[in-house]
Amino acid sequence: MISNSDTSPNATALVHNSASKSEAQSPAPFEESTVTTIATTMSPDQVKRFFNTDQSVDDSSDQPLSHTGLEELVPSISKESVFSALDADELNGNNKRVISLTAQWNGKKLPFEVDLDYTIGELKNKLMELTNVEPKRQKLMLVRGKFPEDHVVLSTLALKNNQTFLMMGTPEAKVIKAPEVMPDVLNDLDEDYTPDDEAFASMAQNQKSLKSTISKCKINIMNELRPGKKLLVLDLDYTLIDCKALNNSLVEVMRPGLHDFLAVCYEHYDIVIWSQTSWRALEAKVTTIGLLTHPDYKISFVMDISTMFSVLSQRDGKPFRHQVKALDIIWTKFPQYSARNTIHIDDLSRNFAMNPRSGLKISAFKNGAVSRHTDRELFHLARYLVDISKASDFKELDHKGWKSHRKNSSL
Repeated sequence: MISNSDTSPNATALVHNSASKSEAQSPAPFEESTVTTIATTMSPDQVKRFFNTDQSVDDSSDQPLSHTGLEELVPSISKESVFSALDADELNGNNKRVISLTAQWNGKKLPFEVDLDYTIGELKNKLMELTNVEPKRQKLMLVRGKFPEDHVVLSTLALKNNQTFLMMGTPEAKVIKAPEVMPDVLNDLDEDYTPDDEAFASMAQNQKSLKSTISKCKINIMNELRPGKKLLVLDLDYTLIDCKALNNSLVEVMRPGLHDFLAVCYEHYDIVIWSQTSWRALEAKVTTIGLLTHPDYKISFVMDISTMFSVLSQRDGKPFRHQVKALDIIWTKFPQYSARNTIHIDDLSRNFAMNPRSGLKISAFKNGAVSRHTDRELFHLARYLVDISKASDFKELDHKGWKSHRKNSSL
């Protein structure tokens, strides 16, 4: 509060200088009602900036001041000076406090204004108008620490004018309801089908399909491959996430320990995500769950269903056509990797058909809302992968026995 007897040098100089100027040209005087209006709209911080004083101002609160003490200062200052320091709307009695924010989303910068009296929930609704991303699917990097609940008012947060923040979320029209279903693939049923080691990988038709896919495939490196690291190829749906829970919270979508698992493995392996979905769906998933921006690990590159092809094999003595993830595609593009230093994790063993000894089948993570309370698969798998990272040749390993290794794990 500025007292009536305030004789601080800054305040005195301000009055003196203003009075001196008034001898040449008297400023238009303020009426008492205007003094009251200014006093009730200015916060302590505004008073300090406007009157250029650090004294006698209680800045423990951002509430408007009473006009006591301003009566001496305000009449000695021209209206033009006041209007240059305060927004004209405030002088007209409009007490709304508005700040400008910019949301970075989906490669776009979206500037907008928001009232500080808004709640987090109202902010999310504003963002939904701009992006068509429903509030429940929005992930906002707006403040440090735990994100506030929807009822929290923006004025209570340490927001800055012209602040830019990251937003993640998928628009309603592009929400992934379930993984794409291929006509010759039963995504939900594996029936534990595992081809013989070399029963059909060398079949002429399968080799022809492999060569064709290699020639068409282009892999875009996201993070540089590191010399001396082994290669970890990871399936996404039902291996790392419950893709049918994408409308739920991230906690229910992600397999327990996901980020810790990737961080531990990253010390020993370059990491690749290979998903049996379209590029658009894959991009939305890895972005939503934060796989591309985590500080403790990096994804080298991702591959989608376009890099898979159909093969003809046998199941129960009958012809069976299905799609595969052929590691030879990666090995051809990056010769530093081979069966000696590559392992492929998937919940569908048929995806290993072209490279069966390089595959490790993991149990499917489904119904995440319930199973997350007991699922420990990634914790045990991390221990196994760290242990075998010391092996000189993965071809000498039998990954089918990894579960017995899991039983001996202390995790």
